[in-house]
Amino acid sequence: MCRLLLADDHQVVRDGMKMIVESREGFTTVGEAADGAELLEKALTVKPDVILSDLKMPGPSVIDSALKLKAALPDVKLIVLTAYDEQGDVSRAMQNQIDGYIMKDTPPDRILSTVEMVLNGFTCFQPQVEKLQETETLSFTPREKEVFACIVENYSNQEIAEKLFVSETTVKSHVRQVLKKTGQPNRSQAVLHVLKHNLIDFNRLKENAG
Repeated sequence: MCRLLLADDHQVVRDGMKMIVESREGFTTVGEAADGAELLEKALTVKPDVILSDLKMPGPSVIDSALKLKAALPDVKLIVLTAYDEQGDVSRAMQNQIDGYIMKDTPPDRILSTVEMVLNGFTCFQPQVEKLQETETLSFTPREKEVFACIVENYSNQEIAEKLFVSETTVKSHVRQVLKKTGQPNRSQAVLHVLKHNLIDFNRLKENAG
């Protein structure tokens, strides 16, 4: 059972969110909040699996509260559901460990699939906010570049670990960072995204990893 806390300063929006999430078997709403302060209070009380929150509410935003929430509830997943896709907000969301960022006009099935992907450990930033990555150079660390080169070659986590002489746990951590920085839910989409937007010189990447 996935337990969700819904936050928006408009009751009608919360009602709509509740109808969407509870249409999926195994999803249930355990609390609602109308502002940032109430979100923090309710989260610490009901300890949800997922917080699905509007961004522009009175009080501290879910992005502002993200690190505090993660510290108090290490397993909680945070998803922003908003009408805004401003670059600064998206960047802060990534920096503050937000797990998902989707627009309010997203079809219900896509919202539910985003929740499911986030529950499975993926970071999912909707394509509508891809313009952030399109206007910035990907800031992969040298090790992340090596891991990404292996992803391009379709190596498994175990194979990457053996190639780079690191643990599989370390590889998984780097893969999560690659997905987070590309804003994609899985390896294949990360590679396609980087290729589509010409964010990395693939030939040079392979030479450096060789």
